[in-house]
Amino acid sequence: MNICMIPVRKGSERLAKKNYLKIDRFTVLEIALNKAIKSNAFDRIYINSDDPSLEEIALRLGVNFYLRDEKLASSQATSDQVVLDFFNNIEGNRLFWLNTVSPLQTIGDIKNFVSLSQDSIWKSSVSVNTSSVHSVYKDNPLNFEWIRGFARTQDLRPIKTFNYAMMGWSRSMINVLKKGQLFDEDTQLIESSKWSSFLLKNHNDLEFIKILFNELSYNRCHRQCR
Repeated sequence: MNICMIPVRKGSERLAKKNYLKIDRFTVLEIALNKAIKSNAFDRIYINSDDPSLEEIALRLGVNFYLRDEKLASSQATSDQVVLDFFNNIEGNRLFWLNTVSPLQTIGDIKNFVSLSQDSIWKSSVSVNTSSVHSVYKDNPLNFEWIRGFARTQDLRPIKTFNYAMMGWSRSMINVLKKGQLFDEDTQLIESSKWSSFLLKNHNDLEFIKILFNELSYNRCHRQCR
């Protein structure tokens, strides 16, 4: 059974009440819910929140609501704790975290992520973007060398960056989660579209994403109306 969980905290800090803000006609939360519903990828969809008022949205859209303990909604709570708590209280063998912080991820991204996680030996996965760019960590090159000719980008070893638009775990990961570990060496890295990489963290991100959202909506309408 594929369960979709959309976590929402009342007290987001970098961008206050970000899940309640509107992008075009819908709130950030409603955008995530609508995509989860339209993907037809899940047997059940849950809002996971410490805000009981969101149960009204769940009822209106025909999804489920899980009231999270306030201790799991603090800035000190970790993702592994939230996932483990949900597994301990909700039935289902596959749990997918659909992140509202990536409001531009496509329905195709969601479908692809879930479909690639249906193997019986699958344990966990996270969405990533791959880039062929010169990369350093603590001023040390990751995929090139200073001492030789500067490598062409097409010759570089690509790097993968987590965008967290989608994450997933099978119930077999419970013992790993109990250790405070979210992923392990067997975690599958699933490529998603560039749209997924635009993350909503602050006010500037919000304004930029609004522009991209309107452009994406215009292009989709233009293709459908021709």
